[in-house]
Amino acid sequence: MQLLVVSVGDQALPAATERLADGLVRAGASTADVWTGRASAAGLDEALGHLDGRRLVIHADLAGLSLVLNRLMRAGLLASVETAVIPRQPVPYLHGLGLPREPAGQLRVAVQGIPRLVGVLKDDSGGLSVDRARVEPWPDPMLDRTSATSAAGTASRSGWWLRAVVDDQPLSDGDARAVDVRRLGPRELEATVQLGRFRRRSVRGRSLQLACDPARIVQDGIARERPRGKRTFWSEPELWQLAL
Repeated sequence: MQLLVVSVGDQALPAATERLADGLVRAGASTADVWTGRASAAGLDEALGHLDGRRLVIHADLAGLSLVLNRLMRAGLLASVETAVIPRQPVPYLHGLGLPREPAGQLRVAVQGIPRLVGVLKDDSGGLSVDRARVEPWPDPMLDRTSATSAAGTASRSGWWLRAVVDDQPLSDGDARAVDVRRLGPRELEATVQLGRFRRRSVRGRSLQLACDPARIVQDGIARERPRGKRTFWSEPELWQLAL
C-alpha cells in the first residue's frame, strides 16, 4: 500500500508528520510520502495533483479534514480517491462509522482498512460538512438587514428571526439564538434550534431548509466569510471513499 500523507492545521509540524509516516510504514505501508506544501486551497489542489494512485492519509483536526474534503469534491475526486483519516481530535461521526479512537488502531486502518463510500452533510452552496454545521446571528449589529427583512415580510424585529423546516416538519418561525445540524445516517440529519438559554427543539429528517436574518454559517468549525439569509442542508449518502 502506497500512501501520501497530508497534515493540515496549526499542529502540522514537519517532524511530527515524518514520525506519523514512519508509523504508517511500521503498520504495513510500502511507502508513506509526506506532502509539505501550504494548507491552502491552491496548495491542497497541488497535493491532489500528485496522488498518482496512492491512498490519501489526512492528518488534521475537523476543520482541516473538512478543507481537504471540500477540495477533493471540487476536483471531482471525493468518490474515487481512497482516503484514510487520522484525526487530531475525536470526530463523533467518524467513530460512529467504526474508526478506532486509539492511535495504533487508526494507523492500522489507514494502511489496511477497506475503502467504502460513506455520506456527508451537503449544502446548496456546493460545500460539505463532515460532522456538523451551525447557523447563528451575524455578529455585526450595524449590518443592513434589508434583504433578510424583505424575505421575512416585515420591516423590523427585536431578535434574530429564523424560519426553519425539516422535510415538512416546522422547526422554527420566530426569534431564535442559533440552529445546529448534524448528520445521523445515510439519509438522516438532526436539526436543533436554540430558542432561549435553556429551550431547545430538535427535529430529524432528510433535509433542513432555512431563511433567517443575516447569519454566520460555521461548518466543521470554519466560519464562512459573508452573511447569509438562506441555506439548505441535506444528508447525502455514498459520496466519500473512506478506509474503515
